Formats: sequence, C-alpha cells, structure tokens
Amino acid sequence: MSGRARSRATRRTTAPARTLCPSRRGRGSAGGSPTPRPNGSPCLLAWPCAWIAHAARVPGHVITYAAAAAAALCWVTWRRHARRSPHPRLAAAEAALVAAVIGGWLAAAVTWGPTANMLTWIYLAGAAGGYIWLRRHEAVRAARQRRDDAAAWAARKAEWHQTAHLIGLGDFHLQAATPTLLGEELLLTSAPGADPASRIAASGSAIAEKYAHLRGLPYGRVDITATDWPGQLLIAVRTVDLADRDAAYHPMTTPWPDADPSPFTEWFPETATIRDPVTWGFCPEDGSPLTFTPFSSIGGRVIGVIGMTGSGKSNLLNNAREAFTRMPDNRLVQLNGAHMGDELTWEPLSALTICGPVATDEKVRDKIGQALSALCLLVTQRSATLADTGHSTYQPTPENPAVSVVIDEVDEIVKHVPGAGQALEFLASKQRKSAVCLLLATQRATIAALGGGMVRANMSEVLVGKVTRASESRHATGAETEIPDIREYAKGEPGYFQDFDPHSGTVTGRGRAFLLGRPPEELAYMKRIVAGRRHLRDWSIPDLPPLTPADAQDTPQAGDGVSQEITGMRARLARIAQAAKPAPPPAGPQPPAVPVPLAIPQAEGQILLRLLASPEGTTAAAAGQAIGKSKWTAYDYLTVLKDQGVAELTKAGRSSRYRLTSETHERAVRPAGYVTLAALAEAVHAGRAGGGEAAEVLEKVWEIGQRPRLTLVPPPEGDSQ
Repeated sequence: MSGRARSRATRRTTAPARTLCPSRRGRGSAGGSPTPRPNGSPCLLAWPCAWIAHAARVPGHVITYAAAAAAALCWVTWRRHARRSPHPRLAAAEAALVAAVIGGWLAAAVTWGPTANMLTWIYLAGAAGGYIWLRRHEAVRAARQRRDDAAAWAARKAEWHQTAHLIGLGDFHLQAATPTLLGEELLLTSAPGADPASRIAASGSAIAEKYAHLRGLPYGRVDITATDWPGQLLIAVRTVDLADRDAAYHPMTTPWPDADPSPFTEWFPETATIRDPVTWGFCPEDGSPLTFTPFSSIGGRVIGVIGMTGSGKSNLLNNAREAFTRMPDNRLVQLNGAHMGDELTWEPLSALTICGPVATDEKVRDKIGQALSALCLLVTQRSATLADTGHSTYQPTPENPAVSVVIDEVDEIVKHVPGAGQALEFLASKQRKSAVCLLLATQRATIAALGGGMVRANMSEVLVGKVTRASESRHATGAETEIPDIREYAKGEPGYFQDFDPHSGTVTGRGRAFLLGRPPEELAYMKRIVAGRRHLRDWSIPDLPPLTPADAQDTPQAGDGVSQEITGMRARLARIAQAAKPAPPPAGPQPPAVPVPLAIPQAEGQILLRLLASPEGTTAAAAGQAIGKSKWTAYDYLTVLKDQGVAELTKAGRSSRYRLTSETHERAVRPAGYVTLAALAEAVHAGRAGGGEAAEVLEKVWEIGQRPRLTLVPPPEGDSQ
C-alpha cells in the first residue's frame, strides 16, 4: 500500500462513524437521508382547506397575513439549515417563494371560493408544475442519490459479511470502499477480541489469495496491509492489469509525442528549488505524484536507487537530472563507473561529469578518485562556514548552490577506484549539513556494492525496482524487514519502483517513472531540453576545489593560507585513499606444492594458500579482501580446501579462522630439498652420507639424540605435600 493510500485511510478513520456508513433509519438522519423539502402534503390539503375556510367565512386578510408570516419563516429556516448542511438544499428565497405562492392562492380561494375565477385550474396547474420543478431540482436529485447510495452501501456491507468468513476475516467489518483508478480500496475494522490487524497483515498472502479467488482475479491483484491505527486493515484490489496501461511521458518532453496534453503539467513548474520534492513518477492507483526529497530542513539527504538491468533506473535518474537542472540553487555532479550515454547528454548542464569503464581505464579511475576527494573537501570547507553564518545547516542560494551528486554503477566505482568506499562513507555521513545530496544507483543494495555499511546506514530513502530475487530487499532495508516484491505488482513491466523509508520501515509509495521521450530516441529528446537550458546560468560550483594530478597533491602551493589548507587537506585524502588499498599478501612462505582444486581459480587459490601458510592463518573476510571477492565466495573456497584436507578450522564461531593442516604446513615452511639436522646425523651414522670432520660432528649429534630424556611429571592433585 502506498503512503498516500495509508494517509487516506487515516483521514477516513478520524471522521465520525456515520459518515462512513450512511444511515438507513429514514429521513432526518445526518448520514444519507433526503434533504427536507416541501412535499405533496401542502398541495393535497390546500384545496379542501380553502373550501372549508371559505364556507366558514374566514376573512381573507387573515390568510394573507398568515401566508406572509409563513414565507418569512421559511426563508429564515432554510437559510439557517443551508449554512449547516453539507448537502445541497433549496435556497431560502426558493422556499419563501413556494410558501408565498401557496399562501396567495389560499387567500384568493378563501375570499372568492376555490371554484371561482378558475382557481381550481390554477391550483391543478401549479401543483403539476411544482412537482416537475422539484423533481428536477439539484437538492432533490442529490437527496435521491444519497438514498440510493445508502441502499447500495447496505447491500455492499451485506455482501462483505457473506464472504468475510470464507477468507478468515469474519471479525472485520467493512467501513469504507474507495474507488481508485485501478480498482478499489476496502477499509476494515476489527471487532473486540479479534486477531491483531498487524499479525494478519504480516501474513496476509493466504487471505489475499482467497479473496482474489472469490473476485476472480489473478495473483498479485490483492494487497493486505495495516494502517496507522490498531485494528484496521486496508485491502487494495486492482481489477485493471498494469501491463495494459501505457507509460506516461514527462511533461518536459519536447516535442510532445502524444496528441492530448499531459495531465501532469502542473507538477512541473519552469523553475524549482532544491527544497522542493523531486517528482519522478506517478501512482497508478490514484494518479498522485511520486517524489523523493533531496534536501530537507536538516540538510542534504542520501537517496538509493536499486534495480537490475532493464528495471528503469536510467529513466528515474534522468527524471532526477531534469529536476536538478531546473533548480537555480542547485548544481549537478555526475559520476558513472561503467558507461557514459546519459551522462554525456546532460554534461552541458553539469558542473562535473566523469564517466567511463573504471575497470579498464586508469585515467577514469584517477579522475573519479580526485572528484570524490574534491567533494569530501567541499563538505569540510562548507562545514567551517556554519559558525560564521549562525545556521546549523548550509543554506543554498543561487550564488552558493547546493550540490546534487548522481553516481551510477556505484559498485564498479567501489570495486576498482582505490579509496572510493571510504570517500563515499565520509560523504554519506558528513554531507547533510553541507547541502550535498547523494543519489546512488546500483543493481544490488549490498554493503559491498554501496561502498560500506556507513553508506547504507545513512540512506534517507531507497527506491527499489525490479530485482533478481525477492530477498534482495533485505539488503536495501539493512535488516530482516522485506519490501514487497515489485514484480508481483508490475508483472515484470519496467519502470516501476517503490519508495522505502528506512526511518519508519515502510513503503511510502509505488508507481511508474516518467519517460523523457519516445523509445528508443530518449537521448534526442533530452538533448532538446539541454539545448534550451544550457545558457540560463553558470553551471559550475563556485567553491568546488579544482581537480589536480595525484603527484601534485602533496606539493604545497605558494599563496595564501586557504590554498595551503586546501592542498594539505587534499594530501590527507590522498593518503587515506592510498591506505585504503587492499594489503598485499604477507611476504614469507611460498604456497605449498599442492594442486589447487578445480573449483577454485588458480590465481585466487595461490593467494589463499599463501594466507593459510601464515602462523595466524586467515578468516573468510580477510581472504575475500585479498582475492577481491566477497566474504561468502572466500568462505566457499576455504570450505573446498578444508574438504580436500589442505586447510583446517582452528577457530569456529562468528570469526572462523583457517590455516594449513600440519602435513601441508610442513611442505609450506620447508624449502625444496631441505633436510633436518637429525635426519642428516642418522644418515651419517648409517654410512649413507658424509665423511671427514663434519661426519664426526654429526656422529656426536646422533649420540646425543639417542640419550634418554627425563620428563617432569606433576604429582596428582589429590596427593598431600
């Protein structure tokens, strides 16, 4: 359930119960009864009353005075009710006019008789005309509609109670049914003593399957979630397949590819600010916007975008770039560790763009490392100005803008750029007060792919799309909480994401990202947007430290103290990056002369054998860092070596440690052709080797080795001294 649906349910439950269930007690109730109005009784009684009053010779002026009083009373009464009634009613002037017409006819009929001067025909024509007029009046139509709705709602509640016990929700009562663009949402409340709603929502897949079976819907069309109030459930039913709905184009797409104008134009003003939420898509249920917040009242935020290849991450990132470039108080920085198509398209509107294959291009690796160092230094410099301004958070302006850093393929950068993980952890934990926003995109939400546990721990929002496994959502949450699989919702269609809030542990929204052009020409559409904006402003960052070659970072520059401070800070960051490089395997013993199992690559196997040959052995985490693999891959390799008898487990538990077995260790620590002194002495004594002065020495060694040795045995513990 989206956060907007949850808020709608919350608003509904705060209202009185009678507004949720229209009353069937008849007229006069506040829930859904028809509006009080002039009915047929005055018309039916007017003629006989006039005949009786005329026969009794009642003066006509008395009836005239009574008609005037009745008209005034109707005006006052209907005016008071119109102010308090939430429903359409007769206007006060209309009610007074009806009373005046009826009173005038009665005064004439009492004076001259109801049959004189065609008064009877006037009476019949007026009654028929008044009936037709009332039938067509807005207030009467609304009252009849409320009456029909009340009857339909009573039938719907009866239908629910006929099927609720079949799906295990017999103790839950239907309180509201809200239509959506895809189906409807049912709000349920439990009776006292029923099972907790949170428990049912946590294991609601079976109930959802039963309800979908009763409604004749396929899998994935029914969701059962809890609301913010105890004892309440919200059942979202989608009768329309999302695969049948076309993707929506971004309103800034030029030229517009559809014949009809975009219904989302009002969400995208020509200019925005970094303090505004960034709209990246729409919710199919109610058509509401889906947003993420790059800058809050307490500073910049870290946003994660997780999704496998083909999930639509590029569309979402392009929506973010379009929004960032509409903000005069924001600048865009782009980093990509694998490819460069979208980044080069937005490069004219970017303060810094570095992209390319970091795995094979050393220059790109160096530039991305320098860019991360410069951003770290920018965060440090801006934090120094907070004491002067008196603000706890850096306040961005067009002259001193915020910085939005969009990093795609973060896992490639972390894997191949030395020190990138430490730099990302520094940015994720320190960028908030410096008005720096991070938008990190990768295919997996693991710690190794994001740059470290500090990065994931400081994420403010995570947009999770289509992933390989449903359990992948646990990596995004950083706990045992699982996000519902978006594939069941979207049926595998690309571009669908759900917004997960790590602070509350809930999904606050889900929907589809906008397209910035008609496929496969999205880049051409985006180039038109870039061409229209590139001359609007200076796209550089005023206080961003310049990127310098790595060999010049340690050289102090002549000049003012600020330049020297920048240079020193950059040198410290360079040393941090150098220290973050994986430590080489310890020098010393060579790998033992044993074959590496076929299940382990030869290069990684030789490194593992070298680590196992050390006196302290190795752990799976250290082995994974040495071979450039994950901890679990190294654990699998060590298990294979253990099964082959090459390694043994010396310490079990959370930090398991492995080392070579005793036999393998003998071969590992001895160089080729090595013979112990005892073995050589025995060979000389047997006459198989040696001669001369060395033979006499070795003979004495053999004799000493054959002497008996005394062993000190401690006394038993129970013996007395």
